[in-house]
Amino acid sequence: MGLRWRKSVNIGTVRANFSNSGVGWTINLGLVRVGLSATGKIYFSIGIPGTGFYYSTQIK
Repeated sequence: MGLRWRKSVNIGTVRANFSNSGVGWTINLGLVRVGLSATGKIYFSIGIPGTGFYYSTQIK
């Protein structure tokens, strides 16, 4: 197992995620999250807090 570190910064409800591809953005709206990946893909996820269960899909 290699050494890893988290590459993200929270700014209120917005998270900036840093990667080799660029910067992605996620907006947390409670149960729902909407994001824009570093490669330009938009995604949507909904989950049950505290359980680890969630559904995620890419918006076309």
